[in-house]
Amino acid sequence: MPHQIIEVSPNLPEVLDLKSLVQALHECAAEQEALPLGGLRTRVHIAAEHLIADQSPAFGFIAVYLRIAEGRTDAIKKQIGAALFQCLCHFVDSALGEAPVALSYEIQEINPNFRWNRNKIADFMVGQQESS
Repeated sequence: MPHQIIEVSPNLPEVLDLKSLVQALHECAAEQEALPLGGLRTRVHIAAEHLIADQSPAFGFIAVYLRIAEGRTDAIKKQIGAALFQCLCHFVDSALGEAPVALSYEIQEINPNFRWNRNKIADFMVGQQESS
């Protein structure tokens, strides 16, 4: 059930290809053995409004949250987080250089007692593999 939620300041879509950012982070997450591909979702949300530091309109932010089920060791979570944060930094640095953009990546574990879901995608993926 890993979900990557990318939140960006509203000034970044003018200078950053968000579709490519989503693609890069999704592919990097898909490479992480501890994240099941069938539940992986990556999406971006643009903040409606933002103020940063001294309110300069040049400042921007990207905050990424990876929501995962409990059960992975701290070492595995650190490995996943480091790889995905490196991917984020590399993408932004390649696109924007030294622009004043604050970046963060956070892993959040979901308590299974307070989570309800239904996902038929994994069943479909298995079905596709068998018919190939």
